[in-house]
Amino acid sequence: MSKQKSILINLFFLMIPYLLTIMIAAIAYDSLVIHSNTWDRTIFGGIVASILLYFVKMPVERPLTIINDLTSSLILKKLTALFLIGDSTFKKIGTFMIDFVLFCVGTYLIRHFLPLPFISGSFLGWSVAVLFISVTIGFSIGFNDLTIQQDTSVEND
Repeated sequence: MSKQKSILINLFFLMIPYLLTIMIAAIAYDSLVIHSNTWDRTIFGGIVASILLYFVKMPVERPLTIINDLTSSLILKKLTALFLIGDSTFKKIGTFMIDFVLFCVGTYLIRHFLPLPFISGSFLGWSVAVLFISVTIGFSIGFNDLTIQQDTSVEND
């Protein structure tokens, strides 16, 4: 896979959707929880969001492994490896903590820089639309590389 194609796939299939997923969770939390500006509620929301993001990462593990195997750039390999949860307990705890911190920061930034009517109004819809568009672009760029080729030939024994 070429370096430019790897960058585009990582950008549209990995980075943008990951950040948008955290932002969508933060938007939903800020718009649903009236008193979300206390740290104890933000920490609780961060724990719940991190658990949900862990379960979102599980079905994406195989395409990320394929992307990681096909990428020739060492920087992109390390970046993709950060999102692989794998079998390592250390990696699972590390990704949980990264998700937790990013959710808490996202919740804080959204709550303090955007008005509540915008947060609970159209902001969530636009974020979901951009998420779907980004995943669609990323998958269409790397469709041939991300699909698992099956051998359909039949051997006679």
